[in-house]
Amino acid sequence: MTVAYAPRRDIVSKVRRRMTQHYAARAASLSFAQPILSITFDDFPASAADAGARVLERHGARGAYYAASGMAGVAGPCGVGYTAADIARLVAAGHEIGCHTSAHADCARQDVFTTLEDLARNRDALQAMGAPSPRSHAFPYGETSKILKDNLPPRFATARGILPGLNVGRTDLAQLRAYPLFGEGAMKRVYAALKTAAKRKAWVIGFTHDVSDTPSAWGTTAGDLNALLTEARKLGFVILPVSAALARRLP
Repeated sequence: MTVAYAPRRDIVSKVRRRMTQHYAARAASLSFAQPILSITFDDFPASAADAGARVLERHGARGAYYAASGMAGVAGPCGVGYTAADIARLVAAGHEIGCHTSAHADCARQDVFTTLEDLARNRDALQAMGAPSPRSHAFPYGETSKILKDNLPPRFATARGILPGLNVGRTDLAQLRAYPLFGEGAMKRVYAALKTAAKRKAWVIGFTHDVSDTPSAWGTTAGDLNALLTEARKLGFVILPVSAALARRLP
């Protein structure tokens, strides 16, 4: 099993991270006719393709699965990675397969051209597994840079980070905001976000990794995921993958 990587947390890195998060490379003004929830899975472990998909599908919903081809079939901190068969089943069921780079490296710490080559490598690998060319991307560890955001391939309509917040009004499509569905107090925060988003007709994105009765520190139980979707339905949310959600934006 690989050891979990942690991005740098020194003061310089923190300042650079904050500046990058607030730099709008693809500024847009978003509004919607109704509130939207997107559930996304990073990496993604086989359990997300199995247990996670089953929870979503019971609610008539679909998710976005950000795949790093270098993690396919590999045991990691969140469990064994997905397989080509998982990709095929998810695509057939209507879920979205997004890009998460191939090497799952910290994009803020490597040369932009190395990252762009890795994005192309991941696209080719996912297409070989039967996925369409990804239209959405999620930065590994939520880490990126101004130059990478400026040079994201045009095929990506969106890129997602891990900074909490609602996607409504002035938004950066090159670093959409998202709430973790794991960690102490995380579910309480996302429930509060749902209530606010319901009033503002905003887009909420949640992200996790594995889905299990005994999840990793970065995973979510099926019960918690089911409860979140149930609450979202009660509040009038439509639950859509990322690209489908963006397509609902009002002109």
